[in-house]
Amino acid sequence: MDSDVKKNKSKTTDQNMKKKFFLEHVAKYCDKCGTAYQPENLEILQNNNYSTIIHFFCENCKASQMATFIQPLGVSSRMPVNTDLVIDEISSFSQKSGISSNEILDVHELLSNGHVTVEDILKYMPKAKITKQLLSR
Repeated sequence: MDSDVKKNKSKTTDQNMKKKFFLEHVAKYCDKCGTAYQPENLEILQNNNYSTIIHFFCENCKASQMATFIQPLGVSSRMPVNTDLVIDEISSFSQKSGISSNEILDVHELLSNGHVTVEDILKYMPKAKITKQLLSR
């Protein structure tokens, strides 16, 4: 049990160090109002050996910023994000695989032929292959 506590503490310390690094090197202040970011205003959405995607949230003006930090090059880019999604939703969507162009065309065909409605598609969104399920109706 002590080893689990040590692992969690080590993981938390590592996350805090990463957050401090990104606050120092990527964004110290909100671009909109100039308020200094704190570690709790930052979420690391995705992190791998090549890049990190970071979400900054300003407590003062409620503005959101997304940043991508390219690890090997040490460069970053930021962009304002106007969204009503909360950080958990952004994290969830960032973990999903992409939609292929064929899947988009399949859904377009289903909608244009009148086989299904948008509501039908939304009912099946959590499922793996939307079009196969809807075509079998």
